[in-house]
Amino acid sequence: MSEEGSAGSKSVSQGSRVAGTLRLIEALRTRMDERRADGGNLALLLIECGVIGHIDTTWGYHVSDAVRARIAAALRAEVLRPSDLLGDLGHDEFACVLSPVDGSAVAWLAAEKSLRALANPFWIGEDEIYARPSIGIAMYPAHGDQPELLLRQAKSACAVARGSASHAAVYDVDQENAETSQLLYRNRLRTAVTDDALDLVFQPQYDLRLGQIMGAESLLRGREDARTLIPAEDAFAAAESAGRVTELLSSMLNRALRNCSEFRFSAGLDLRIAVNVPGRALLHPDLPDVVARALGTWDLRPGRLIIEVGETLVLGAEPAARETLARLRQLGVKLSIDDPSLALASLFWLMNLSFQEIKIDVARAHDPSWEPKSERILQSIIDLAHNLELEVVALNVADDAAAARLKKLGCDHMQADYRGPALDAEGFVTRFGFNEG
Repeated sequence: MSEEGSAGSKSVSQGSRVAGTLRLIEALRTRMDERRADGGNLALLLIECGVIGHIDTTWGYHVSDAVRARIAAALRAEVLRPSDLLGDLGHDEFACVLSPVDGSAVAWLAAEKSLRALANPFWIGEDEIYARPSIGIAMYPAHGDQPELLLRQAKSACAVARGSASHAAVYDVDQENAETSQLLYRNRLRTAVTDDALDLVFQPQYDLRLGQIMGAESLLRGREDARTLIPAEDAFAAAESAGRVTELLSSMLNRALRNCSEFRFSAGLDLRIAVNVPGRALLHPDLPDVVARALGTWDLRPGRLIIEVGETLVLGAEPAARETLARLRQLGVKLSIDDPSLALASLFWLMNLSFQEIKIDVARAHDPSWEPKSERILQSIIDLAHNLELEVVALNVADDAAAARLKKLGCDHMQADYRGPALDAEGFVTRFGFNEG
């Protein structure tokens, strides 16, 4: 199909779905009036199949429309009663209206049946495709007495379902409040990134072998809320939405290196400085150039800068990310793995890359119920890292006793709140300058 023909099919498809949504709203309004008259309940199931977008990209709209028709047929045959409605809400969304129902338990049963009905693969040529649906449930009259409101509540529940193990969720006002809070947080963070209104604070890192401070990790903090640290992945997501990734990278690196230089000349602290970036930041090919300019601006040895990489999964999926990582290594900066979700199997391919350090969270090792085995586990992890020529930084060390234990096991460094929280540059110099207090 030509590009023009594909665009035309997309336009027709979208137009028909807008009309379908309007028809669904009117049909839903009629069913609500019926239930209002007899005092009964109605359930709305919003079923989202995000895989349809992938089918569009790979095979085209004519194929995705055929898959949609098969999904609709499966729902009608295996889930819905003759009196129930099936509506077309959007490109990857279906709406099932169950009317009447006794209560939310019936709606939940219908959701489970829907998940089973869509569990089988769809074959496109020799490719096996799964719908992988998420289902949000909203009830009339409990969750809304107008069609538009009930649809909104079902969408809110569907957003929760996407992150749940069951892939289904019933609307709850507390969930919506949490979703609204998250939206406001993302908006405020985007504004802060655009206005360059994020500050850096510095958490000390200690050499366990020498017992002294040897570096600091720079962490982002909101200017309006000095108590709350901002995860790097959240800041980068906001920067991506605002089209300001390069500006955020440059701001973080220059401020971190400027303070690293100031710590040395004004406080006698010859430290390394760590900057955390999510793995997807490596998809921006200008990252090495930004790093090189920042190092040149502050005239620092590249080895003083540690780039901590989270979300390492992107390195396996994107060759461009691995190329960026190699360019960073060529600059002479040190590369650290900071990925709490890292699977052991991932180490096999990560070791083909240029990392020199790995961070491990030892919080669970302090659980008394783990004591008999935790030392052997930690020893194995540390030995494995050293055999792979990685230094080990322990996070969430509980106290001096735990630090001594890690030192005995051969752990190289630690970063722990009990030895010092993240401080702004002035507070860091006051706390650690010349003679550590």
